[in-house]
Amino acid sequence: MYLEDNMETIGVDLGNCNIKTSKGIIVPSLITRGENYLISTGYQLEFNNEILIIGEGDYDTNLDKISKENLLPMLCLALGLSTKEEFIRIVLGLPINQYRSKKDKMIEVIEDNKILNFKLNGVERTIYIEDAAIFPEGVATYYSLDVDKRRELIEKDLIVLDIGGRTTDIALLKAGKKRSVAKSTSLDVGMINIYNDMINEINSLYTLGLNIEDAEGIIKNGLEVDGEKKDTEFIKDIIRNNIERVFKELNISYPVRTSPILVTGGGGRSFFKSIKRRYPSARMIEDNLFSNANGYKRVGEKLWRD
Repeated sequence: MYLEDNMETIGVDLGNCNIKTSKGIIVPSLITRGENYLISTGYQLEFNNEILIIGEGDYDTNLDKISKENLLPMLCLALGLSTKEEFIRIVLGLPINQYRSKKDKMIEVIEDNKILNFKLNGVERTIYIEDAAIFPEGVATYYSLDVDKRRELIEKDLIVLDIGGRTTDIALLKAGKKRSVAKSTSLDVGMINIYNDMINEINSLYTLGLNIEDAEGIIKNGLEVDGEKKDTEFIKDIIRNNIERVFKELNISYPVRTSPILVTGGGGRSFFKSIKRRYPSARMIEDNLFSNANGYKRVGEKLWRD
């Protein structure tokens, strides 16, 4: 008989850019459907009589996480890579602006799929989800901090700034041992939005047919068209326009001059220098790509321990 007290809890962050778990797993949230590939570097998943390659292909740009057709395949991959156990507990997240209205629906989706049967890279797996919980993205970051850091901040209101793939989540956490969310905002600003704006501009300027997946390489290596290096200074304007929307919301709605700002997410890491220049109290969360997943795990462990 399985000892419930020893059951593993896994935090799963099904991000728009990357799938991450509290076990240190990270895979790009890219999917190719079917077997139309020659050489694949992604993970092959067979689920519900469909073959998918996860880790390469296209982003799912649907902002509504529950409506994503790839929700369950991505969950199968995340759990299949994270554990050898059959019986587990999981904590997932939703953007702050979807949390209240959609957490029950998310639980319902998990309840309807508590037994996951799939094949990962040719290996058959069955995972039983014994318990599931949902927690707001961004807020979970605070709970990823170790006890000493949380104790150090206990008497201060905190602003959590989580810039992800499709959304930026901002939350004001009131001081005290039991934190409450005094205010929260979700903006449709994220790395994928910036990539999309970039690619649209490049395709328009040079009559190309590049995809959003090409954006990261252009940021790193520049743009070459017909053997000629092209000026990409306009990319800075696109990034600035997006990040200024975040700054405007912070300045209008949050006590940025009196409260520390905890910055997390892939976008938070990319833009941290700009954020720090604007807000000297800003600090980058360690292990920021995994802070939501790690926070989910801690929340779940406390929930099921109590």
